[in-house]
This record gives sequence, structure tokens and C-alpha cells, in this order.
Amino acid sequence: MKQKQTGRAPGRPKGNTDSRAVLLGAASALFMEYGYEPVSLNQIAERAGVTKASIYYYFSGKSELFAASVTEMMGRICIFTRRILEQEGTLRERLVKVATAKMADTHVEFESMMREAIASLSEEQRREIREAEHRIHEVLAECFADAAARGEMRGGEDPLLLAHAFSSLLMVGGRDTGGDRRDDLPERIVDLFWQGAGPRA
Repeated sequence: MKQKQTGRAPGRPKGNTDSRAVLLGAASALFMEYGYEPVSLNQIAERAGVTKASIYYYFSGKSELFAASVTEMMGRICIFTRRILEQEGTLRERLVKVATAKMADTHVEFESMMREAIASLSEEQRREIREAEHRIHEVLAECFADAAARGEMRGGEDPLLLAHAFSSLLMVGGRDTGGDRRDDLPERIVDLFWQGAGPRA
């Protein structure tokens, strides 16, 4: 791996050979919990159990670590979403599982976090994040296109639009609206989507 140029050349971190992966996991968890601005490199290093110098071995700074951690996190989400959608059961049942997984934890709203970070990110970093996000939509769109071909749902002429609509509903469902969060919220969100995309009676 090419070492980042930061004005000094720290040696390879000692101990854990998966330091980069640990850093990415710690960073994504902290960013999703608190947002971009409040999180410091010191906090990330402490959460990961490494030194701050270890961060600079792999990343030039906070913005590069943010972009890498969010992109890697979205890659995991993409794989996990595909696995759920390939399970047995009706499409509606599988979408409820996707929604339940998405809403399992209380996190900052992704678009709000991106608005915080956007000024600090390079154009390439922004593109990498959006491409990773798009790959999740492509997985959903592929599933929706197959379901439409089977007559299980409508909207097969624009499955990517359906994917964006479903993702947007999940973001709305994950926001704190000031009321009690009911256990059936994932099902209610999917029902809202399904009423517009489900097969006509």
C-alpha cells in the first residue's frame, strides 16, 4: 500500500495487522453516531485502540478517512441488502427485513452528515461516496425489475426510481419525529411504499 504523504513518514503500525480495517470500522461508527463535525481523529484513534500516528500512516486526514469509512460501510450495506433480497419469502417480507435492519440503530441522518462533510471533501471523494450509494440502489432496482417481470409489483419501467423512492422512505422512517418509535415502523414504511408499487387488485 502506498504511504500517504503528510510531512512525515511514520512506520507501519505495530501489533494488529488489520489496523486499517479497525480504523474504518471505528470511524464509520463514530461518524454515524455523532455526524462529521463533532468527531475528532483523537476520538477515532481511541475507539480503534491505535495511535493517532497510525491514522496518518493510512490516511492524509479526517476527510480522507471519512470518505473511505463511509464508502466501505456502504459496501457492507450493499452486500447485506443483496443477501436479504435473495432470501426466501415474498418481496414485501424481504423489504421489511431490509427496513428493519436499516432502522435497527439510532444514527444521524445520512444526508445531514454529508452536508456537514461536503465542504471538506474533494470532488473525487464525493464521487466515490455517491457511487457507493448508487450501488445499493442498483441492488434494489435489480430486485424490483425481477419482481415486476413476475407480476409481483408495478413500476418495472423505472426500477431505479423505485429504488430511490424506497431508500428515501427508509430515511424518513429513520428520523426522530418527536413521537414514540413503534416496533412496527419498518412494516408501516414498507406498506406505504407497497401501496404505490404493489400489484393492482
